Amino acid sequence: SSDRTVRLGLSDAAEMWLLPALLAELGRRAPRMRVISLPVQFRTVGAMLAAGEVDAAVTVADELPASVRRQELFSGGFTCLYDPRTLRLPRRLTEAAYFAADHVIVSYNGDLRGVVEDVLQKQRKVRCSVASFTHIGALVSGSTLLATVPAVVARKSRQFHPHLRMIGLPFTLQGTAIELLWPLAVDDDEASAFVRGLITKIATKTAG
Repeated sequence: SSDRTVRLGLSDAAEMWLLPALLAELGRRAPRMRVISLPVQFRTVGAMLAAGEVDAAVTVADELPASVRRQELFSGGFTCLYDPRTLRLPRRLTEAAYFAADHVIVSYNGDLRGVVEDVLQKQRKVRCSVASFTHIGALVSGSTLLATVPAVVARKSRQFHPHLRMIGLPFTLQGTAIELLWPLAVDDDEASAFVRGLITKIATKTAG
């Protein structure tokens, strides 16, 4: 029966896999509750939580203020996403084929460096750099572009573009933990705890 408005800080990837499922759960269990989704990333989430700008957040995070609680939801491994109709790749992707391909990347810095450049210190042939994972599927579809994305993003993209395929990376790229974060001040708030429980439930299904 709650009519609370919950403010959630969501990374662009989290908004893709979490928000539709969360709204469906709320529609069944708390139809009067409303959600405001705000964009966050690892650089901004700590300050937003500490300032009470959001009731909870789902993203990758580094160091956080002591006033923030954190719970790991799942580890976000990476995969490659491509359109086999327009990009021919070997059945087992090799490092040579990977770096020979044209890439679309997500860069929160607005440059041509992504997670592969930061970790491997090797530059890909980047044709396009975007600030969000939201439209990666549409960009890859019908193109010769290869995208290196969290597996959860690839699976969600394939729901809208089922012709796309996933293929394993030819090198090790350590996944990062996707976490549920919330201010200590709302730890005992009933509505916030209810929504956190739903998020945990959805994340368990998503990871599986």
